[in-house]
Amino acid sequence: MLWLALDGALGAFSAALAASDDSIAPRTAEAFGEDALERGLVMIDTVLDGTPLAALGAIAVGTGPGRFTGLRIALSYAKGLAFAARLPLAGVSSYDALEPPGATGTYATFVHGRAGIACVRVRGLGNELTVCGSYAALAEAIAARAAPDAELTCYGNAEGAAPALGERGIIVRAMQRDQNVPALAVARRAMLRGVPAGSHAVVADYGEVPHYAARSGDPNS
Repeated sequence: MLWLALDGALGAFSAALAASDDSIAPRTAEAFGEDALERGLVMIDTVLDGTPLAALGAIAVGTGPGRFTGLRIALSYAKGLAFAARLPLAGVSSYDALEPPGATGTYATFVHGRAGIACVRVRGLGNELTVCGSYAALAEAIAARAAPDAELTCYGNAEGAAPALGERGIIVRAMQRDQNVPALAVARRAMLRGVPAGSHAVVADYGEVPHYAARSGDPNS
């Protein structure tokens, strides 16, 4: 079964076409720069490479957290294509896209949004912890649960929070991404879960109040 996957939350806008049975080599495309999001439809056409939407089994999209604008546009593209082609739409969290399948032990997954702000999901310290905010705030929340001199396996980009974690006695063990292209990681995760029952029950996880709303004091603006 063929999956088309999109992601705009994890850095560059990316698209991927992959088969659940590996019958074709994955096709991927990424766009960087200010016009990356505007070129999204061209990238989708590039990875399809003549494959009609009718030949797809499903579409997957990264649901965040991460870049606010990129997330909104990727979701719009994915929902529009799924609706037009009457295809199931699967949402994949940015945390899941950054973690290798079957990760065990105590680990944290970091996702960056605007400058100086990140979100983290921590597993293995009792109840699951999810926090968004400054690097210091993330480190403080993790340190409140971790044992002194604890070693923390980290996925995603933990560089911003690593100094703050070190100041609190936590040793950071940074891991590389399982898939370098975010959209391909989204596709792989969606394949493991299988085709979703519903087509459009996908919602965004923005992680934090967007900067413009935070300044206005209205989280709904």
